[in-house]
Amino acid sequence: MLFQVSAEIFGNIPNLCVGVVIAEGVKKKGAAEGPEDTGAHVAELLKRQSALARQELAQAGSVRQLPCLVPYQKAMKDLGIHPSRFPCSTEALLTRLDKTGNIPDLGPAVNLGNYISLKYKLPVGIHDIGRLEADLQVRFSTEEDTVYPQNHLENDALPAGEPVYAVGSSVRTRRWIWRQMESGRVTEEASDLLFPIDGFTERKEEVLKACEELANLLEQDFACSTRIELLDSEHPAVKLGQLDEQEKEVENTLKILLKGVAEHTAVSDIRARLLKARRESRPLTVKLGLDPSAPDIHLGHSVVLRKIRQLQDLGQRAVIIIGDYTGRIGDPSGKSKTRRPMTEEEVLRNAQTYQDQIFKIIDPEKTEVRFNSEWLGKLLFSDVILLASKCTVARMLERDDFSNRYANHLPLSVHEFFYPLMQAYDSVAVKADIELGGTDQTFNILMGRNIQKDYGQEPQLTLFMPLLEGIDGVEKMSKSLGNYIGIDEEPHVIYDKVMRIPDPLILKYYNLCTDVHPDEVEKIAERLEKGENPRDVKMELAFEITRLYCGEPNALEARKRFIDVYQKNLVPDDVEILHLGKEGSLEERILSALMATGKFKSKNEIRRLTQQGGVRWNEERVTDLNRILLEGNENVLKAGKKQMFRIEG
Repeated sequence: MLFQVSAEIFGNIPNLCVGVVIAEGVKKKGAAEGPEDTGAHVAELLKRQSALARQELAQAGSVRQLPCLVPYQKAMKDLGIHPSRFPCSTEALLTRLDKTGNIPDLGPAVNLGNYISLKYKLPVGIHDIGRLEADLQVRFSTEEDTVYPQNHLENDALPAGEPVYAVGSSVRTRRWIWRQMESGRVTEEASDLLFPIDGFTERKEEVLKACEELANLLEQDFACSTRIELLDSEHPAVKLGQLDEQEKEVENTLKILLKGVAEHTAVSDIRARLLKARRESRPLTVKLGLDPSAPDIHLGHSVVLRKIRQLQDLGQRAVIIIGDYTGRIGDPSGKSKTRRPMTEEEVLRNAQTYQDQIFKIIDPEKTEVRFNSEWLGKLLFSDVILLASKCTVARMLERDDFSNRYANHLPLSVHEFFYPLMQAYDSVAVKADIELGGTDQTFNILMGRNIQKDYGQEPQLTLFMPLLEGIDGVEKMSKSLGNYIGIDEEPHVIYDKVMRIPDPLILKYYNLCTDVHPDEVEKIAERLEKGENPRDVKMELAFEITRLYCGEPNALEARKRFIDVYQKNLVPDDVEILHLGKEGSLEERILSALMATGKFKSKNEIRRLTQQGGVRWNEERVTDLNRILLEGNENVLKAGKKQMFRIEG
């Protein structure tokens, strides 16, 4: 059984998109293990959102003037439906709220849909899947539909050509989801529900956010499982009803695959490829291209590698392409000038270093390492001309860095155009099913999809991972900025650095830097929302990341060390020892010893820290290093919150 939007609807409204949330196993009121306060919690959500909506309406002055409603009004008008007489459901909700001050209580599930509708200003419908005898379609009503009395309302006859949600000739909802018919009513006995959320491609991200929040609340309050889909002109249908075992496994894979991903191919395309591969009993080929220039992996680099490892653990196969041939050009992404080509020796040296590091994250048993000189070096000039013919100059100039350099009369060499073409050809050579990369690689990776089509292959799926902020919470993680967490650092250093990230980044680090299942991350988010101390959650995060790279025993020791040092104010046995020189004043000897650690930028930085009360000597705050008393070899100096040393004279 399917829920689908007809081609005719998309033909008249090409930018329509429908978010879909399917809830299965919804617990009824009073059912075993069902949440007892579901109704109260949802009612409170709706009450709070109604209050916020009333404030917005007071500022706007008129419901009909809200910008978010204009696209619906226009679409209805284009379909011959008078928008002021028959507004979309969101406008109807807001109008009722404006006139009466409240939204009626229609049961927890409907109330939840209304909460989402008010919050995101999107029409939200609800259907009982158990009452669907056949496919549910969004289509235009026909002459046959008008024959049935149950499809008409009092003083409101159904005409042919009106957009409806229908099962066969039984109309469940009229004018999209403005008016629910008797046959479409949902009772509290329903156990499987479908929530369609109507929007337009211009607000696709908002539609998806609404779907995600609705799905999370359904799982939390109704103890059910959920699926999310987005229907558009290219993906007009989704399956309803119970999933078989293969489909359930695919849904779990989807959750893990999409965890933390910034952008991706349509979910329906990913699902179809996963199902096809599973039914063919073959792994998907996951491609990652590495341009071997100055490799030194930290957590920022590991984001894409962790995603590959997660896919490997689900049975997929990774192909790491070392760009020894493309490295001779260099990726011009984001550059304002042509890059110096690397020598073959530099490329191979860096490539080996990369291999030494990546296998600390990904599984070498499920990885194939290839060098793209293997195929690019064998292309004839006629092959290169054919490859170049697959892309226009106008398409190349859609890249911001190329177009900016061209517009500003900066050098832009023809050979640079070949970098995205060569990287795209890599996908052809290895028959990639999925390609991963950062959001800064969008143009290159999408080029791979296009080139694969031209060479008769099924276009690869794409996963774009977001850039990770460093421990300062502001800049992209970078060694040069000092805000990085290296995967080769000492366990206690990794643990301590994770504890320094700002609280708002906790969930992002969970999603991008760990293998914790998305369902568990949602529970962690709920704990934070309920007011749990972020420090405690961050300690769990620090332990998880340290465990990934250093093993559980070392992670346990790092956690104990952190508690001893920062919560019990104890001095760890392995604290760094500083030996003071014999010449100069005491202050100069301490400053020189501290500078030798490489943890401070200058002596003036240490002096300022001291003057500001940031230095402690044997737990006593000091503001003058010359007035410190040396007492044997058990002196402890703390500089700032994180640096601790044992001083030996």
